[in-house]
Formats: sequence, structure tokens, C-alpha cells
Amino acid sequence: MTASPLDQPEFLPYKLDLVGQRVLWLRLDAAQRREASFLDDRALPPNAEGGWLPLDALLSHRAASLSSREAPTAHAIFHIGHCGSTLLSRLLDTWPQVQPVREPLPLRTLAEAWPTLDEPVSRLSPTQADDTLRALWTRWSQALPPHSRSVVKATSSCNGLIAPLLAQQRGLRAVLLDMPLRPYLAALLKSPASVFDAASAAAERLRYLQHHGIARHLSLHQIPLHRQCAMGWLAEQMRFDAIAKGRDGDRVIRLDFDALLSFPDRELQHVAAHFGLDVAHVAAAVASPAWGRYSKAQSHGYGRDDREHDLALSMQTFAVEIDDAEAWIAALAAI
Repeated sequence: MTASPLDQPEFLPYKLDLVGQRVLWLRLDAAQRREASFLDDRALPPNAEGGWLPLDALLSHRAASLSSREAPTAHAIFHIGHCGSTLLSRLLDTWPQVQPVREPLPLRTLAEAWPTLDEPVSRLSPTQADDTLRALWTRWSQALPPHSRSVVKATSSCNGLIAPLLAQQRGLRAVLLDMPLRPYLAALLKSPASVFDAASAAAERLRYLQHHGIARHLSLHQIPLHRQCAMGWLAEQMRFDAIAKGRDGDRVIRLDFDALLSFPDRELQHVAAHFGLDVAHVAAAVASPAWGRYSKAQSHGYGRDDREHDLALSMQTFAVEIDDAEAWIAALAAI
């Protein structure tokens, strides 16, 4: 009798279908996980092995296995988007025990559903959502040998799940990665796809701001795209600040991408110590070839000088939009 994917660590929960209440499981070996920048359709291997199972099967399997020894809880990288999170994840690959889990799609699906859990339109009850998040994280924590610790890099739209994850996963430690507003806007505006990513997360971020008394007079359709990008930055600064100062603040650290580029040895030592990794491997991470490649497509060369050149050009090309967004954010934050 063929073993279920639930009993084989090589299988990952790859998609979460809330309408059908089911989970797609796919087999991915350690090399495939390491190579993938995104665990979504872009990483599907040829002749992928797997299939759909009911969501209840995942939840009941986790409940049945609670008495067994579980893998160490996966640590996490959360970020504001297009701020070096994939590079940081690839640098952590330098540690021999670390296995990456980059942007798993079910986490994004849960993050999209989370704000409506108390509404009649929700397809999950709050308890079901919490149980699903717990079960998925437990599975992503199961690193394949010779690795012993997973580090999940979330999609930038998943930051609404940081607080719930910290509350339920007591062994989780997280890095909250961002960068100053001006280079952030330059990084986004030079790429229409990046602007689209930021705009896709804008509704949740506007909801977060309004919940905290900011921008209550605004509707999303009134805000031009460059301001939506800046608004998202403000929302995530507030969210990260609140988490760092909250009851679980001792389990997160803030990391500025510009600081990582300028002082890689110092910042990576900080990250390694936070995650309980051997700081002796920092030198290997600083020497990693990942610094000179485009992190999301390792076959392309892209180093620190290339980034500085592109940001300088973008700041010049989009100077009007960046200045306007910066002034608008200053006015919003002052209200």
C-alpha cells in the first residue's frame, strides 16, 4: 500500500484551496527546495508527483502526531517586499543545517483570508484558520536530511500573520526586513511588476492603517499607485514597530537591507545569533556568490554596484513621484 504524502516529509503542502477545502501535496527534494525562489507555479518540477487531499486530513494528521517528537519550529523572514529578502534567504543557505522554504503559496492564501475570518463571507472559522496555520507551519518545519532547521521566507503580503504565528509557535524567531522609504520607492517604481505586487497588498495595508487611526478619510481608489506603494511602507513600519515592542518582541529583530549591504559581517552575525546558528559560518555567507547574482534568478549576474546604479537611475526617472509620495507619507504620519 502506497504511503500517504502526509507520512512522507518529501511532500510539501503546495496549494491551499479554500473553496474545495483541500490541499495539493507535491514531492520536492532538498535540491529543488534550495533552488526555488518561490514555492508556487514557477517552481513546479516537470512530471510533478503529488495530488490533492482534504484539508481535514492535514488537520487530523497533525492532531494525531502531537505526541510524537516534532522537528524544531521553522524560523521566518518577513519583509516589506523587494528589499533583499531572497538574498538574505540564500545567504542563510550557507549554513549546512538550514533548509529554505521560500514563499509557500498556502501561506499567502491564508494571509488573504485572515482579515475576513470574523465575517460571514469567510470560508474558514477563526479556529479552523488557526489550526490550518499551525498544521502548515509544522509541516514546513520538517527539514529534509542533512538539514535540521527550516527558515521560511514569507511573501510580503503575509505580514498580517506574524502576530498569530508568534502567538502559536513559541519556538519561532523572525527577522523583520525593510529599508528606508526613498530607496524602497525607487526599487518598486523601476519595475511595473513590483508596483503591481505592492498594489496587490495595498487593501490589507490600508485596512491596517485605518484600524490604527490613520488615513480613515481615504479609499483605495483615491490613491495613485506610487502613493499606494508608500502607504504600504508606512503600514509595515507601524506593524513591525508594534510587533518589536509587543509581548513577543524578544523573538523578532529588525533588519535594514541597506545596513546588510554596508555591514554584512555585523548584520549576519546578528541574524545568526538570533536564529541560534553558528556565527563561525558568517564568513562563508559574506563570501557567498549570491551577492553577485540576481537572487530570484541565480543565472543572472546582479551585484551591489548594479543595484546602486539602478536605484540612482530610478530616483532620477521617478523623482516627481518619489518626492510626492514622501511628502504625502509625512503628512499622513503627522495626522
